[in-house]
Amino acid sequence: MLIDNQTAVLVCAGPSLDRLSPLAWKAIEQAGAIVSVNGSLVARTCLQNRVRFTYAAAMDAATGLVDRVPGFADAWNQTPAWRVSAHGTTAVAESYVKEVEWWGDDPDEGYVGGSTAMVVGNWLCNPWPDDPLSRAERTAIAKRSAKAIPQRGFKRLAYMGLDMVPGQGGHATGAGVHASGFSESLARYHIVCSGWRLFFLEARERGIRVVNLTPGTGLMRVPRLEVPDEWLEPP
Repeated sequence: MLIDNQTAVLVCAGPSLDRLSPLAWKAIEQAGAIVSVNGSLVARTCLQNRVRFTYAAAMDAATGLVDRVPGFADAWNQTPAWRVSAHGTTAVAESYVKEVEWWGDDPDEGYVGGSTAMVVGNWLCNPWPDDPLSRAERTAIAKRSAKAIPQRGFKRLAYMGLDMVPGQGGHATGAGVHASGFSESLARYHIVCSGWRLFFLEARERGIRVVNLTPGTGLMRVPRLEVPDEWLEPP
């Protein structure tokens, strides 16, 4: 899959991030948007490779994530990335997403399928609203936060760090020592996997390509592509 300025790369916090080489991060730099999902904002590999995130997404930034991921609160407050969190949260962010039970086509909606990665993926595929009031609001937010208004309306989504191995809910080094919700039980795992399948099918209906570039992923409900050997550190 070509990573270019029409592709959004969503960097989840799975342990496979630790396997990515500097060449992988160099390739990812070509994306139209690089999106941190939850604790990947402070993952050691992202810090060491000086990943310049376009967006920082965390639906539960104010509801427990800061307690589970050391350093996340400071990084969230200081990041130059455009922050995205859940509608109704107390977290400081530039955009707030209304989580919906099906793929959302409105500009402020995102599909809540069991993962921030799905919510923000859906939201990124919806263009910014183009009416004068919405443009003025975005401009005011950008000025207030001293941030550029990033691109949206993507037709390609690529996921990294989306390990989703049954029973293994660990994270990349630095991205938290808690277990992801999908690992609570096999039943929960299947529910989240079904959410990913719906996410993929609804995206395809809209002409949006979704691919999982995570080496060793356990998620079989989204098309997977193997990354080049040079993207991975030697074992």
